[in-house]
Amino acid sequence: MPESLPIPIIRSKLYQPSSTQDLINRDRLLKGDLLCTGGTVTLVSAPAGYGKSTFVSQCVRASGSPCAWLSLDPADSELRQFLSYLVAALRTAVPDCCLDLTECLQTSIMQSAEELAGVLCNDLELFDEPVILVIDDYYQISGSDVHDLVNEIIRRPPKNLHVGIVTRRDPPLELQALRANGMLNEFRIKQLAFTAEETKEFLHQSFGDSISERAMIRLHQRTEGWPAALRLVTLAMPEGGSADDFAEQIPGDMHVVREYLLHEVLAKHTPEVRDCLLRTAFLDRFCAPLVEAVLPDAVRNSKTMSGKEFMARVRESGLFSIALDSQQHWFRYHHLFQSMLKEQAPSELGGNEIRDTHVRSSRWFEEHGFLEEAISQLVRADMLVDAAELIARHRNEIMNNEQWNRLERWLQLFPSGILASRPELLLLKARFLRTRGSREESWQALEQAEALLETTMIGEELRLELYGSLESTRCFQLYAMSDGAGALEAARRALALLPDDSLAERSFAFIILGAALQMSGKIDLAKKELYAAMTDGSGNEASSNTFSSRLMIALGFVQWLEADLSALGPTGEQGSALAVSGSLRESLTVSRSFQAAVLYHRNELAAVNDCLKDITQSRAIANAEFHAQCLILSALAHQELGNSGEATKLAAVLYEFALKTQNAFLVVQAEAFNAEIALRQGAMAAALNWAEHYDPEPLTPMYASYSPAMTWAKVLVLEDSEKSRERADGLLNRLIDYLTRTHNRRFLIEALA
Repeated sequence: MPESLPIPIIRSKLYQPSSTQDLINRDRLLKGDLLCTGGTVTLVSAPAGYGKSTFVSQCVRASGSPCAWLSLDPADSELRQFLSYLVAALRTAVPDCCLDLTECLQTSIMQSAEELAGVLCNDLELFDEPVILVIDDYYQISGSDVHDLVNEIIRRPPKNLHVGIVTRRDPPLELQALRANGMLNEFRIKQLAFTAEETKEFLHQSFGDSISERAMIRLHQRTEGWPAALRLVTLAMPEGGSADDFAEQIPGDMHVVREYLLHEVLAKHTPEVRDCLLRTAFLDRFCAPLVEAVLPDAVRNSKTMSGKEFMARVRESGLFSIALDSQQHWFRYHHLFQSMLKEQAPSELGGNEIRDTHVRSSRWFEEHGFLEEAISQLVRADMLVDAAELIARHRNEIMNNEQWNRLERWLQLFPSGILASRPELLLLKARFLRTRGSREESWQALEQAEALLETTMIGEELRLELYGSLESTRCFQLYAMSDGAGALEAARRALALLPDDSLAERSFAFIILGAALQMSGKIDLAKKELYAAMTDGSGNEASSNTFSSRLMIALGFVQWLEADLSALGPTGEQGSALAVSGSLRESLTVSRSFQAAVLYHRNELAAVNDCLKDITQSRAIANAEFHAQCLILSALAHQELGNSGEATKLAAVLYEFALKTQNAFLVVQAEAFNAEIALRQGAMAAALNWAEHYDPEPLTPMYASYSPAMTWAKVLVLEDSEKSRERADGLLNRLIDYLTRTHNRRFLIEALA
């Protein structure tokens, strides 16, 4: 199954800055192959405006080595996002690299930064040729996880990797150890500031002979060789004015110099261009259509300025803008210039116009499918209700593609107070938690959402859809409580309320509908309704991999609970094929568990592990509960094959996974299964110790491959004391009664045996 990255990648963040027309030759800094030595690190640390990125880009080009370039923003402080972008950057230099790490990023439960660094370094050791990795704007990172990961990489860098870190301030990394070991190249203000000769060369490029030696010396002294200030000088110079006179007017204080020069730069432009500059300062990247979208209606209607015209001026004037692609479609401002414009904007635009810019840009990003940026713009404007509504509009797109990690990041954008006050967000949280197997937390979020749905001001159409979403999760809650009739009613309500494009939630409702009908003994009706849904030509459901694969899962549960293995085998195979075709890892995990269960009960034990290896050996965990079931089936197969060591290892992996996820339901399952393995290996004392602390009541639906209650019964029977036999008889009688009432033929056969 091909691995894609778990988040949409903005390719412009991977673009190496191109050379500017007024680039100064800095051979004094380019001596030696500073970025070619594998296993070393280059740190370029200086405040904004010292040409750090340009300098490193020069070094990269001089080296001739393949380069992976990544420009960071604050959102990259989240470890999964940082690593996703890191892999995307590395793949620009080495296509299809980092396959193991990519797999790790698909899981709902992330490994530690140290563990992920180990996986990444192992992937990077496979590089045949030297590669340069440049991490630009590293100062944007605020999370300790990313720092921990980078520390691990630079502590023992792969032999063919050189890491360049470009930052405004020293990062909290173990730099002293690198210095002591001679593994750190450093460039700071002292090296990056223009010398007097470089200042003269730069000014000559802009002014030619119209500027005197004295004026150039004065400008060098006033700017202290700060490249950004010198660029501002060239932009602020009045057309036709005297360069010498202008140099004399520049104040001596550096902070005042910055404000003065920005004022002069803006004063050179028309009000329309000035307005555009201030508005686009609130965009992390911009292009002509986006600029057009954020223009005020009056400007757009008067046609005094268009997005294309503004972009042309940006390109021609060199207004501290950086092209983000080779076609020069996307641009961004130099961070220093952007921050200066942002500081100026409140006094010139006002808060309402800034807010309007965020809203207009969000609307444009949403229309063009850049949902993360659309949400971000609303969050920056403190329009959190609008952001929640935007997420609600696109909830089905995310769930239909099983992009649970992406959904989790969206929810993390909101303060807990906002999250707890919006039913659409709480329902998404409940759905996400259900996927992780966190039942109690999921149902708690469900209760909160239900209470809010009656009072929150939302449109009636959305309200009905959200009620459908609530019923889609509620039906599973009722089923888990052995309330088949209630689960069936909730599933039917969900299907009546949810729109056709709610493929994930509608198909889940069908899963519970089938299981609830089976629980009620209406097997033929369950199959009839599921087959009808498969062949229903209305809407786009039947043609969707999401919908079709989950209907196969729904049918699979009915067949499994009926112990109809001859039918379950083909159903599992078809479900797996659909899941692979749609890159639906969660659905694949469940379908593979069906296939493996059939093989296990046919005693095709080697085939069980072949079937499950891409699940059990994968670092990508899409569904916690059924990933656990796959581990269980694989361990049982190994035990029956005589591989007791591997069985014990897999049981331990299951327990560790359950603890790591802090999932109470899975911890109970894992503890019971470790007792099962102990029992099968003759370690009766360990099994008895578990049994003393286990309570199987209340009995709950046994729809998966393994049930702890059955292990408890086995332990009591094998203990073979008068007390244990009495307890075993009582439990088995209750089990037989429960399984008969819930029409669970699969486990009834085992209980009767």
